[in-house]
Amino acid sequence: MADDKEMELISVLNEQERILDSMLKEQDKIHECVVKRSWIGLEQYVLSINELGGEFSKIDSFRDSIANVSDDIYFRPEVKDVFLRVKSKLSRSKIENDALAKYVSATKKFISEVMDECVAKQRNEIYSPNGTIRKNYAQSIVINRSV
Repeated sequence: MADDKEMELISVLNEQERILDSMLKEQDKIHECVVKRSWIGLEQYVLSINELGGEFSKIDSFRDSIANVSDDIYFRPEVKDVFLRVKSKLSRSKIENDALAKYVSATKKFISEVMDECVAKQRNEIYSPNGTIRKNYAQSIVINRSV
């Protein structure tokens, strides 16, 4: 039979699994928003995931303190199944985060290259009060088409 620490750890792992389930649902919604280009919805879901991530981190530090009791606590039969489910969902969540980060990075790079190409270059150098050259930035840009 499981002792008190095992039961407490199982309870914490179940709570982490619940949070991860919520995060995965939010990540699916983020994916839909990106596909549909619904940027307002995207922002809401990202904020929601950040809150869930903070909650997960707090519980994770508590889980660590419980698990420090024994080196093999995660391999005990009562804990192992729950622990493996949490690890699996955590890995899936990390993969989703990495995919979103790559998308954001590629989009940022693309937009930056387009803006550099489209914005008229100013020929005059602008100097700061210290005498160093400042980068020339466009004051405003008007785009008359949407894709």
